[in-house]
This record gives sequence, C-alpha cells and structure tokens, in this order.
Amino acid sequence: MKTNRQRKPIQSLGFADAARFNRVLDTDETLQDGLAELAVQLPHLTDEDYTIRLLRLLHNAGLDITIEEFKTLLVLRRQLDQQLLCEKEGTAQTQ
Repeated sequence: MKTNRQRKPIQSLGFADAARFNRVLDTDETLQDGLAELAVQLPHLTDEDYTIRLLRLLHNAGLDITIEEFKTLLVLRRQLDQQLLCEKEGTAQTQ
C-alpha cells in the first residue's frame, strides 16, 4: 500500500496495510457512499471504467493502491472476518 512513498510489491503487503485498509473501508463515510453509488452504476460500466472509478475512490480516501493490491487486501479482509466469526462461534459454544 502506498502513502506518498514508493509502491510496495504485492507480496510485501502486511498486517499494518491490511489494518489500515480495513479501518478506511469501515470508517470513511465518503468512501462508503462512493462505493454504494458505484455498485448502483455497475451494470452500466465496463470493467475498465469500474476499475478506474474504484481506484479513484480508494485514492481519494488515502489508499493509493493497485487493483491487484485491492484484491489481495480484500481477500485478507474476508479471511480475517471468517477467523473472527469462527472465534466468536467457538466462544459462544463454550459459554
């Protein structure tokens, strides 16, 4: 993830990058509104237009990432969500 420094290779994305990505997705209301609007427009956009608009929204929220980095961070987010769900279910079963 880039924040006014040289771009990292995708494989060097780490926990801090994933945490920042998740925090911005969860808290930036302008980004959330933009993503909701983009979802409505999706049927009328080409893949290229969608990607350009998505990356622009992320950049405006302070996340200067490539589409490959976005996909990687999204996978990490889903994996973390799954782990937390499993832990929550395990805790609920032991109580």
